Amino acid sequence: MRRLVPALCSLGLVAVVATTTQAAAAARRDVSNVDLQDTAKAKVPKPPRTPAADSVRLDKRAKDAGGRPLFTSRDPLPFTLTANFGQISRERDSTSKKEFEGTLVVRDDAGADRSIKVRLRTRGHFRLMARTCRFVNLLVFFPDKGLKGTPFEGQKSLKLGAHCQNDSKYEQYVLKEYLAYRIFNLVTEVSFRARLSTGTYVDSASGRPLQTRAALWIESEADVASRARGQMRDLRRALFADVDAPTLDQMALFEYAIGNTDWSIYALHNVRVIRQDNGNVLPVPYDFDFSGLVDASYAIPPPQLAIKSVRERLFRGPCRPRDVITERLTLWQARRAAILNEVGQVQGLEPREAQYTREYLTEFFDMINDPRQVKRAFIDGCLDKPGA
Repeated sequence: MRRLVPALCSLGLVAVVATTTQAAAAARRDVSNVDLQDTAKAKVPKPPRTPAADSVRLDKRAKDAGGRPLFTSRDPLPFTLTANFGQISRERDSTSKKEFEGTLVVRDDAGADRSIKVRLRTRGHFRLMARTCRFVNLLVFFPDKGLKGTPFEGQKSLKLGAHCQNDSKYEQYVLKEYLAYRIFNLVTEVSFRARLSTGTYVDSASGRPLQTRAALWIESEADVASRARGQMRDLRRALFADVDAPTLDQMALFEYAIGNTDWSIYALHNVRVIRQDNGNVLPVPYDFDFSGLVDASYAIPPPQLAIKSVRERLFRGPCRPRDVITERLTLWQARRAAILNEVGQVQGLEPREAQYTREYLTEFFDMINDPRQVKRAFIDGCLDKPGA
């Protein structure tokens, strides 16, 4: 019996080893089969991209972006935003990525109040400085779910333009900057859309409402690019020759019309660029509070431009032959009535401000009908250098 024990143990060990070896071999076969299957899957070629397929893809993106509910209505959108505005107002670093929790309440399609958890970040440069604005502009990040049926359906993040100071004068600035966006929308679809709103701000720390003021939601860069059938690109140091000429010229004329010199394609200052699949690069302007149209009390022109006031127009576009300038201005002449009519469509704009603004725009339209003034402003006064 004692002699049998080692023998039996030995046989048991052999059996275990054999079983283990067989299991390992089976596992290797399974792994090999999986590898073969994965390899087979990996080797399945993707369908080749074709111009027709690309066109369908771009069309869908453009349609989706163009149909966002937030920008399909002109009516001012009321909302309530609750957050710790004491903490937010202390975040004045333009490079900061710090985010704050907030709750945005807005009415949905059925007329019911919908509460949306959002994240907030301060943004800007000049208006982020405490000496300029007590209430800062914000970047609002939306959740992935829970937006269906609300004006913010389809949005991921949006810039919110606020009133800066608790003063009715500053509220008028918001309304006139909204008008600037609307004017450029009438000139070209390659432009940021904006939605006028009435925002009520509630401090979460104290629970009390702070104020209710005009506000401005600005279309996302991704949607602007999609509507233009392209993508936003961080193309710094671009020169005039690097971008689409007709788009650049209309942008430069628009900036002249509203009296804005606070932009640069080269530095991507208040300008974004879209690159289309065909290689075209389209400049798109934004941020117009330093324009003569808005005429903010804090806005002063750079000393190197040698103009005394932002109300004084200065053309900063490229030099073009006279026939090209004449052709570009034809579009503005055709839009005169629509643009002047737009002034009266801005709800909340005080009559005195509306008249002041209408006169400023009429001055531009009268000027572009005078050949001598056209020559002085756009031929003799063009920017005779590679870029701006």
